[in-house]
Amino acid sequence: MNPYRITGPAQIGLSGGRTSGKMMHDILDAHDGKLPPDVIVTFQNTGKEDDRTLVFINEMDKRWGLGVVYLEYDRVYGQPKDKPWFKVVDFETASRNGEPFDMMLAYFAEYRRVEKGLPPILPNFSNNLCTGHLKIRVTEKYMRSLGYDEWDCIIGIRRDEPRRYHKMMAANAKGNSRWESICPPYEAGVTKDDVAEFWSRQPFDLGIDSDLGNCDLCWKKSEDKIYRAIIEDPSRVLWWSGTEEKFAQVFRQDRPKYAHMGWYAERMATQESFDFEQAGLVTENIDCFCGD
Repeated sequence: MNPYRITGPAQIGLSGGRTSGKMMHDILDAHDGKLPPDVIVTFQNTGKEDDRTLVFINEMDKRWGLGVVYLEYDRVYGQPKDKPWFKVVDFETASRNGEPFDMMLAYFAEYRRVEKGLPPILPNFSNNLCTGHLKIRVTEKYMRSLGYDEWDCIIGIRRDEPRRYHKMMAANAKGNSRWESICPPYEAGVTKDDVAEFWSRQPFDLGIDSDLGNCDLCWKKSEDKIYRAIIEDPSRVLWWSGTEEKFAQVFRQDRPKYAHMGWYAERMATQESFDFEQAGLVTENIDCFCGD
């Protein structure tokens, strides 16, 4: 059975990474170039994606006729219960400066202040707010708004990402969600090399180092990759350091706050070479819904 043959209702999560892009192409091939009407392609925009991610998605959308639905978190504390948690945007109107992320953080800051008497909180290992609300809950609310009670969630996880895959399967086994995760690239045995070979044959590409991912300075990235990304574009650190300062919180307790990493990166940039391993910096990313 072809793992790329999708029986709806289903939602294809186009993360904007190369793996999800290849998966999208393989799904189209399996359906002779046209998706079933109850198979929806979405991109959940946080406003902190590298802009090349949005350009990449737009190219796939235009070239392959995907009909991508761009979704953003849109919720304020105290709003009417029947108001949607999301809004539909497009490539031109999608946020580029973290606006959905800011709105989500403001919501939880007010909720915690009013209802629990607690200080604000930032996404962390104990409470992954960004994935949970900017990605998963936004998609759930959108699919339910279309009238679906249950659906399959199609995710681009490769065979060489077994930890991510088995985490998804464990969540399926619990049966607590309206959707079930399906990972066609894993089932098809696709690896990172297969993805790279596919895009080497295409007339367009993402244009981002695959080790850096889409979210510009995601707190789940390894420390060395944070430094590399800041050195490439120092302005990236401003939103993250500003957010930590605004809420008087940090994303992670186990490493310097973003303002300090920005300062360190500035000094690293003046050195001809810098050995991240010798410096004892973490070099492994943490799994994230956002993809590669």
